[in-house]
Amino acid sequence: MPLFLVAAMTAATAQYQLPNAGFEQWDGGETSEPTHWNSFATSDGDYASLASSTHHYRRSGHRPGGTGSRYLTIYTKSMLFGAVKANGNMTTGRIHAGSMSASDSENYNYTQRGNGNHSCPFTATPDSMYVWVSYYASSGSSQAQVSAILHGDSDFKAPNEEGNASKYAARAVARCTRTTSSATAMQWQRLKVPFVYDGSAAPAYMLVNITTNVTPGGGSANDSLSVDDIELIYSAWLTGISLDGLPLTAFEKGRLDYRVRVADTGALTTTAVEWETEVADARVEMERKRLDDTTMRVELRVTAEDGETEHTYTVTLTTDPAAPSGIDAAEEGSRIGVYPNPTTQRITVEADGEVTIVDLEGRELMRREVHGREEIDLGGWPDGVYMVRSGNGVRRVVKRG
Repeated sequence: MPLFLVAAMTAATAQYQLPNAGFEQWDGGETSEPTHWNSFATSDGDYASLASSTHHYRRSGHRPGGTGSRYLTIYTKSMLFGAVKANGNMTTGRIHAGSMSASDSENYNYTQRGNGNHSCPFTATPDSMYVWVSYYASSGSSQAQVSAILHGDSDFKAPNEEGNASKYAARAVARCTRTTSSATAMQWQRLKVPFVYDGSAAPAYMLVNITTNVTPGGGSANDSLSVDDIELIYSAWLTGISLDGLPLTAFEKGRLDYRVRVADTGALTTTAVEWETEVADARVEMERKRLDDTTMRVELRVTAEDGETEHTYTVTLTTDPAAPSGIDAAEEGSRIGVYPNPTTQRITVEADGEVTIVDLEGRELMRREVHGREEIDLGGWPDGVYMVRSGNGVRRVVKRG
């Protein structure tokens, strides 16, 4: 297969989507390999020559709502006069065919770091994966699978090393039973699965594996899985907004506009706004806009890790008595704002007086006067929970990663 384009795969520049994730580019005809993907045709191992026959096709068309002109279909194949069933298999790594027994540990997919055709450098940290599939299987209990493993700087083997948390950072596993009971009818379905970050390795490569059956050698000959438009998702959502320490009334993650009443005009400019992001690597920028003597608008623009996915939450503060009840002016000396929360390094504190920061055991870590807004660097502090106090106001802040 052609080498990866260096500019697209440079480890120093984060890559946020898989190459050729819609299977639009192919190395040749309909039984060639999708560009940047690998099949049995380029497998290695003692039985590579036996396994090298075609288990996939290039198809014309696209999933519902799609704009592409091609998609991938893989299928289970009967071999050795029906004695062995070889599942359809496609990977961003390389297939190792080391045994005639489908369940043998010598059969696996792996990242081959020394070969640009069989590795996918990847250092970003996606939050979930979407993939469109149409799956036919003769058995209603069969399950197809699309898995993505974000792993460290090693020639990671799947499934052999999936139980070794020191080898990977996260996994997303999408499974489905048949979406159609007819081998000639397409029935597309979009699968949505989260990445579970339960590993300890620093992200270096992504190994994506597609198979017609989660059980090696499972299912029946001619079971087929069609796949289109694998998309990695990055969160730009908030999970909470607080005004002067009180949660915003009726907050919903997907609701972006709010209008709340405050008790006095002074609260329009002094109300402390805090928020919590769904994921730690989202960035939030706050802008306050004074609309008139009775109204202030706060905009929280949330940008995901990929730098493209954005959502803007708008909170309109007003003294209009007809507006919904949201917050009341806090007692004198109790107003304190801390954002972003959680944070990875710095926080901005809004207060008017002495501010102290203590850990959960009550040990004082910092004390200073803050009048207005001041940025405080927590970069050298251990990850954990800290309490920020000013007067009788207390805010809980989480530092992580």
